[in-house]
Amino acid sequence: MKIKKILAFLVASSLSVTAFVGCGDSDDTSTAEDGTELTTLRVAIMTGQADQYATYIGSEQGIFEKYGIELTTAEYAASINTMDAVQNGTADTGLLADFALVNRIGNTLDDTNLVTFSELTGGRTGRDTTGGLYVAEEYADNLEGLYDSPGIITNIGTVSEYQNWLALTYVGLDPDKVENINSTDVSSSLSLVSKGEVGAVIASGATAERYEEYGMVLVATSDEIGIATRSYLMTTTDFLDDNTELLGDYLVALEESVEYITEHLDEVTPDIASKFGIEEDDFQSNWNNLQFNLGFTEEGAQKLEDVAAWAYENGKYDTEYDVRQFIDTSAAVLAFGEDSDKIMVELS
Repeated sequence: MKIKKILAFLVASSLSVTAFVGCGDSDDTSTAEDGTELTTLRVAIMTGQADQYATYIGSEQGIFEKYGIELTTAEYAASINTMDAVQNGTADTGLLADFALVNRIGNTLDDTNLVTFSELTGGRTGRDTTGGLYVAEEYADNLEGLYDSPGIITNIGTVSEYQNWLALTYVGLDPDKVENINSTDVSSSLSLVSKGEVGAVIASGATAERYEEYGMVLVATSDEIGIATRSYLMTTTDFLDDNTELLGDYLVALEESVEYITEHLDEVTPDIASKFGIEEDDFQSNWNNLQFNLGFTEEGAQKLEDVAAWAYENGKYDTEYDVRQFIDTSAAVLAFGEDSDKIMVELS
């Protein structure tokens, strides 16, 4: 398979951002400049997430072509959109966070065809990290005052809802007694904070620094609370069964792309900042706070179980289920080897 081949070239190619059409499969092929046959893989990426940067730089550096992949991408704002793209056949694979994964499966148990085949990010980096639960200054010494505050910023139905529950519970508050302020993006949240219309918010990385500039006070760190959102790569069972080798190649190429960014961070940062309209310092701060976990760990599976239990107990769906039944490591085994420490998970 292509994973085992070391090709003596890197073809520079720009990322192709397309509107996907048709159902697509591994029979879609094209030819590289040197005559190598490439197989098309359509990826639904999330705005501002690690996969967006890794697929861009990996394509720029010819890494995906090196592994026989012609990568096409479409950008979406949230996990719900990437899941829709995969399920309706306009994308082959996409990224989603832990809460989105368990929530979608839990609400579509009777007819879901989704499966997660690898982690991407999550856990602790071992570096100094920023972030946690921030509160407006007037509540820093009186956290119970949050009960009468404007509330905590929450994007209902997303991982932020779960994180807020963890944080408020950790500091001894009843989450049900704190109002939710719905906000779907950082810009809106910062605007609310600047106007004094927020009691609390969860933040990390460069975003946390922005909240601090507006006078928000850190009262519990992410490490103390246990906040460590994990992201996962998903596909459908049919696509995985028919394209296990292709997805294995994708995992290897994606890991190499991540490593390239990390090893050439100063070099690629201006390009990424210009391409995606972000501050260079913000990108580097956020990237350095990520831990990459391509493959599948026991910790990654346990995190899904924890979130699934919380979601069921809090009425997000009606039927309790075994989330491990929706993990498939076959592509990761091809990518990294059956005995690799990247695949340390017990499956149902």
